[in-house]
Amino acid sequence: MENIKRLSETTVETALPQELYAARASKSFQDFIKVLSQIIEKHGADVLDEINRVE
Repeated sequence: MENIKRLSETTVETALPQELYAARASKSFQDFIKVLSQIIEKHGADVLDEINRVE
């Protein structure tokens, strides 16, 4: 426990720079869209058939 350093009261934790945050958010969004498009490609026809049956 002696080796644990304490932050001073004046220490301010900084957030990620806006450019880095935006790049990470954009990468996450692109990954999400990629996965979503793969799901639609694989199951899209089945979903449309199911919708058509319900009406």
